[in-house]
Amino acid sequence: MARILLIDDDPSLLDALTLAFEDAGYEVLAACDGVSGAELVNREKPALLVSDINMPRLDGFALCKKLRAEGSSIPIILLTSRDSEIDESLGLELGADDYVSKPFSTRVLLARVSSLLRRTEARALPEGKRLEAGRL
Repeated sequence: MARILLIDDDPSLLDALTLAFEDAGYEVLAACDGVSGAELVNREKPALLVSDINMPRLDGFALCKKLRAEGSSIPIILLTSRDSEIDESLGLELGADDYVSKPFSTRVLLARVSSLLRRTEARALPEGKRLEAGRL
């Protein structure tokens, strides 16, 4: 099963999510802030990232912007208590693939992760393969 990176500065939520994702069969990496999370993305190459927005050192918006600026295409789900339309649209404009407001259902979050992974894996080319179209 896929490796998922969870980033949240709330240790109890991070522990609960880790258990839920492991129970669902995922390999879980965890970080408590955006800087540590960015390092794990670059070093461990997880299949998907679930990140809180309000964190120390590097918030979820800045993390999303940083990863996209570096060329990362990792699927990102922002998980936050900030539920305004402006925050949601900002997160999506910065490159997030989904935005989930707290409180949330763990079952629905897992379904969103599974759905996003299916779409991402369907578009990925096998290792060492390339796609050609005419003279492109």
